[in-house]
Amino acid sequence: MTCPVCFFREDHQKLLKKSSFGIERFENKLKKYKEKFIEGIRQMDSLSKCNCHNTYSHKEMISWTNEFLSALKDAEGDVNDAFDSIILIYEDFIGKSQKIAIDRLWSYLENQRLLNQTESPIAYANLLFRARPKGGFDERDIKQYFHIPFSKRHLVGNQRFSVSGQPMLYFGSSALAITKELGRNVDELAIAAFLPSYSIYYNSRIFSLTNHIGDCIENSLPGIFSAGSRISYYDEHLSPNCQTISSDIHKAVLMHICTFPAEFIGSFVSEYVIPQMLTTALLENGYAGLVFPSTKDYSDLDGHHRFSSHHMNIGIFVPYDKTNNTNEALLNTFTVFPLNGSENFNLTTKDIIKKANEIIEVNKKSTHNNNDFIIPICKLQLHIEYMNKSQISGTKYFETNIGKLELELFMKMLCHLEKLIH
Repeated sequence: MTCPVCFFREDHQKLLKKSSFGIERFENKLKKYKEKFIEGIRQMDSLSKCNCHNTYSHKEMISWTNEFLSALKDAEGDVNDAFDSIILIYEDFIGKSQKIAIDRLWSYLENQRLLNQTESPIAYANLLFRARPKGGFDERDIKQYFHIPFSKRHLVGNQRFSVSGQPMLYFGSSALAITKELGRNVDELAIAAFLPSYSIYYNSRIFSLTNHIGDCIENSLPGIFSAGSRISYYDEHLSPNCQTISSDIHKAVLMHICTFPAEFIGSFVSEYVIPQMLTTALLENGYAGLVFPSTKDYSDLDGHHRFSSHHMNIGIFVPYDKTNNTNEALLNTFTVFPLNGSENFNLTTKDIIKKANEIIEVNKKSTHNNNDFIIPICKLQLHIEYMNKSQISGTKYFETNIGKLELELFMKMLCHLEKLIH
């Protein structure tokens, strides 16, 4: 038995998806996942009767989730429609043509009002990470961490949100995220950090493919109710609410299908079809990229705060540059911090927080708009707060090689920003 809290957790949804492993055709996998999803909703019970109640016992939390549960059970038709629509899009791709499928996908996004899912620039105005296996290149050259040169597009492999031959910039929200995505130990990777310019990306449209329902229920509501707020699921001033149930379901189903774990990796990966068509549709309609959760296994990480976004990926589309082998204009929207070999990897979280607070105090006396510099510092502080008590295989996160590397790159960013605050 599940409740609204644990049903929408990504690890539970991953179990439902993997229950379809062994089925050869992806469209049939999706139909199996749909059955499991609907069965889970039908069997879902109140938070008050679930083990989650040990953690989330506030009476207002129980009331809100009960109201949501009632609406969810009444919206089974929307769940069916969401799955059937995306399955039909996939069947158009394999049975008709990619153009027909992409046109149907775009119409679906418009009709279900999913195109308003843009990520606030504050959400990604923080230090982002990229990496590549060590060896054969100058690790101090920032371009070596950027997109594959246009002249070497034949090296661009088939990835979830990009097709072979089309360079795309993938970032991890933490050093841990990129080690998971690349399947390598941190010691095997050359890693650099990229800081996007908040002011440049302020007007960019980044499509948000995130766990909207799960994030609200487990991340936002407990804190809201603990602070004494009394809100109802029927309050239309806050989202999600009873009037957004259909859109919320379609958002959730799209995200979960786009992050369906791949059972087999080859020259063609069925699980990548929908996300790759989504990329094409967004690119053709002026979007700059998208944000999506990792599909990798984070079970070795324990104790992180529920607000932590350590497992998020950001994909930035790379416009073609006819003159340069690298899109120089795109590169200039970032400040890049590679490791240079002088690091001691003995910094502590206290060192980072102290430096961050010193810069913030200087900013308080400034009459200039320093948002480009202060927002990533505040995001850094939150990341440390959310991950400070977590552990990887029994070792505190910031005492692992991954955590120590993050702290070094955080300090490089802080020292750089300290010079710019005026």
